[in-house]
Amino acid sequence: MDEVTFWYVIEQSIEAASAGDGEDLGPQVIALKRLLTQIEDVEELIVFQQILDQLMDQAYNWALWGAAYLMMGGLNDDEFEYFRAGLIMKGKEAYETSLREPDELAEFGLVVPCEELLYLACEVYEERSDDGAIYDRNTEKVNFEPSGDSFDEHDVDYFKEQYPRLWDLYGQE
Repeated sequence: MDEVTFWYVIEQSIEAASAGDGEDLGPQVIALKRLLTQIEDVEELIVFQQILDQLMDQAYNWALWGAAYLMMGGLNDDEFEYFRAGLIMKGKEAYETSLREPDELAEFGLVVPCEELLYLACEVYEERSDDGAIYDRNTEKVNFEPSGDSFDEHDVDYFKEQYPRLWDLYGQE
């Protein structure tokens, strides 16, 4: 598995759940689990998880957190982790565009947090191999703190300036 295949699997889960309203990721999570279960080589599940971990790490930055904070009406570190997972569930275009310019999240609609994504490949791996070792592997975490400059959650002018489109949709004074 490579990153292209990773995004293909995510896109397939989006298509399989396309009848949903977009505010409930349950059908997409079920579809993704079914797709992961169809992967024959359990080592590919480990690679899927490694790619997910890398994407989560790349998205651990203050600019995206500020956008998420505005969209969600505030969020802590765990909630930002689930937000980033939900962003990945929206697909490659939403993910990459949002990393380049977080205000572009306005184009992709609400991001539904998705804690389940963080453990899905691990669950499938364990079900298939009866081995929970995937949970114990050493992951190479690059960002122990969000990259970039932090924001003051009470600075309304910052949010208006940095995220004008998101401010129009989600801002409150």
